[in-house]
Amino acid sequence: MAIAESREASGRRVGVRAALRERAQSYAAALVLTLLFMGATLPSPLYVIYRDELHFSQVMLTLIYAVYFGAAMATSFLLGRISDEIGRRVAIFAAVAISIGASLVFILADSLEMLFVGRLLSGLALPLASGAGTAWIVELCEDRCTAASLSASAILAGLGLGAFISGLLAEYSNEPLVFPFVALVSLALAAAVIVWLLPETVKHRVRRWSAIALRPRIGVPRGIIGAFIAPAVTVFASFALLGFYSALAPSLLQKSLGVESHAVGGAVIFELYALAVLVLALTHWLGARAAMLWGLSLLLPSLALLVVAFQSHSLPFLLIGAGLGGGAAALGYRGSLQIVNQIAPDSRRAEVVSSYLMFCYAGVSLPVIGIGVLSAIETPGLAEEIFAAVIAAIALLAIAVDNYQSSRVIHKEL
Repeated sequence: MAIAESREASGRRVGVRAALRERAQSYAAALVLTLLFMGATLPSPLYVIYRDELHFSQVMLTLIYAVYFGAAMATSFLLGRISDEIGRRVAIFAAVAISIGASLVFILADSLEMLFVGRLLSGLALPLASGAGTAWIVELCEDRCTAASLSASAILAGLGLGAFISGLLAEYSNEPLVFPFVALVSLALAAAVIVWLLPETVKHRVRRWSAIALRPRIGVPRGIIGAFIAPAVTVFASFALLGFYSALAPSLLQKSLGVESHAVGGAVIFELYALAVLVLALTHWLGARAAMLWGLSLLLPSLALLVVAFQSHSLPFLLIGAGLGGGAAALGYRGSLQIVNQIAPDSRRAEVVSSYLMFCYAGVSLPVIGIGVLSAIETPGLAEEIFAAVIAAIALLAIAVDNYQSSRVIHKEL
């Protein structure tokens, strides 16, 4: 009896240690995503400085985002499943190296061409990190609901911290275009150390570079396409709002609201993402589909507040809209990512997740490009109103698609 009880207690201790190790590893992988995704928004508060120094227009800023979008989409399309083949660790090491290269280009940037190169490299790095890192967290965590919340929180935290730190350094340091990227290089090196310490979860990896399949394909198995559409449209709408604030808020604060502080520009972006992470922490009990639908519903009033803020030149309305938009995007992102994690086959997880993330990159970039083009043709105010109307229509479309898919599932069960 005593021996059996001792063995049972020993087994419980081993189980507790294993659970703690699993949690620590999944949080460490999430931290890697946070550190690397700071590079996505870190340049945002600096574009006002670059514009003044290099004398380029809002349309040129849009083209910089177009380059980022094109690189991100191409990387996802060509290399979306590469971490399923070469392993999570190698893929993220590659992302770290490219991210450091992008930072060095920005540090040395003295021309518009170098800004394009810097954003091009960023667009190459982040899809590698997001596809491999999101899949890695799922495999380390094993609870797909927790993994979705953790991945979403990590990425959103990185996006918020990047802009916040950059804004502070731009406002209060004597080298506003250097120190933010020096900090980013240091954080990327820290991410590399963490990656080295984490266990590899891909058991059967390709050993020869010539054996890696680089055939372009979207990577959504035919059997799950129907279930994939609503999450993909949801994340597009969610990231469109995040992309608008991240790319254009500092510039619009200066032009429309007369706010010159780079720190304030970074703080507005940080508020958006900080509230997004807070909402994720407070709503972990909410089911995936419910979270997705709540996120889509809350996008509508946040878009309305955005339009009112710029029409009335009101910073309070902008802050309220940003906060509500952050919560809406967080719920939409977490819910849709959780659904994708649930429907993705284990052997093609990074491929399916990368296909889903292509809609993130499209959402974060295409509306910004559209607003830039419209602003050159019409007034900025009209461009913002069209942006709000289009994203609202996309959110309503996602709700309709989800309801249709759910009704089909119920009909089949009956």
